[in-house]
Amino acid sequence: MNVLWVMLVAGVLMLIEMVYMRIFALRRIQYERFFTKRELYCGQEVEMVEIIANHKLTPVPWLRMESRMSASLRFGAQENLDIMEDLYHRSVFFLRSHRRIRRRHRVTCTRRGYFNMDSVTMSAGDLLGLWSQSRQLALSAELVVYPRLMDPGELPIPSRKWQGDIVVRRWILPDPYLINGIREYRHGDTLRDVHWGATARTGALQVKTRDYTASPRLMLVINVQLTQNQWGELNPAQRDIVEGAFSIAATLARWATDNGVDAGLCCNGVLAGEEGREILIEPSHGEGHLALLMETMARVIIRRRKSLHSYIDETLIEPAVTGLDILVVSAYWSDLLEERAQALRRQGNAVVHVPVGGAS
Repeated sequence: MNVLWVMLVAGVLMLIEMVYMRIFALRRIQYERFFTKRELYCGQEVEMVEIIANHKLTPVPWLRMESRMSASLRFGAQENLDIMEDLYHRSVFFLRSHRRIRRRHRVTCTRRGYFNMDSVTMSAGDLLGLWSQSRQLALSAELVVYPRLMDPGELPIPSRKWQGDIVVRRWILPDPYLINGIREYRHGDTLRDVHWGATARTGALQVKTRDYTASPRLMLVINVQLTQNQWGELNPAQRDIVEGAFSIAATLARWATDNGVDAGLCCNGVLAGEEGREILIEPSHGEGHLALLMETMARVIIRRRKSLHSYIDETLIEPAVTGLDILVVSAYWSDLLEERAQALRRQGNAVVHVPVGGAS
């Protein structure tokens, strides 16, 4: 009889505990998550910090925090942490009354990208785990992973040649005393450059072209296509080839900033969160501008928005840009791209193909 009474009392207490936890388990629970750095380079390590606090008298037997994570973020081994198939991050806590816990996780960023952990699912339940309650919390934990920087020896030979040769010959402002030829008038040319003798001979307005000083302007053109006709998604091995293009461009952008060279960027990919936006950044200099270039490269999704030759037409040829060192970082080079390169050279630019993944 005593055993029955014990079992009855235990059952009643368990029922009371279940009802109480159903009402109060998630009340006055505060959760915060952030990274110790917002921006870093691929391959570097950062800490993700979780802070959870129970602001009520009643303890919480177990509380689980779950959120979706990119497989590109590798977590170090840690107690009470579970990464399910590289997709879900799960932390489990026991919270005493008026308890605050701070937990740190070491995270290695294995790929370029923009990561925003914007929500987490919080679950709690009774002592025996017979019942649980969940709710979703909105968070904002951003991480911007720049492309991996390469050692100078890893860069393709044409880009190393460019650093030591082409840049020395290029320019930013025309020298008014060095005239090197004549061409047809284009919109934006000044009247003082008109060559009246040539105009009279040809019957069409002609202007003088000039040599320039030795201060360069660099435009990095990144191609997210592996072949000229490629659409669709890439497999992991193909994506790694294109990722190499971003590493080369990031390394050259870093080099340009360190050497006082203006650098710009254009890419025929898609920008995360702004799918309709054209990716074009005019050349400039300084650490702030470098951060803009790096973050833009981090946010690019490897999916072509336009074919590269069409993109070059719209962003560089039709606006008649001139005075640029244009580096086309691409896994292929075709007759259509060579035609665009020749057109850009006629406009007064230098054009170099920087191969990726064994391209030539």
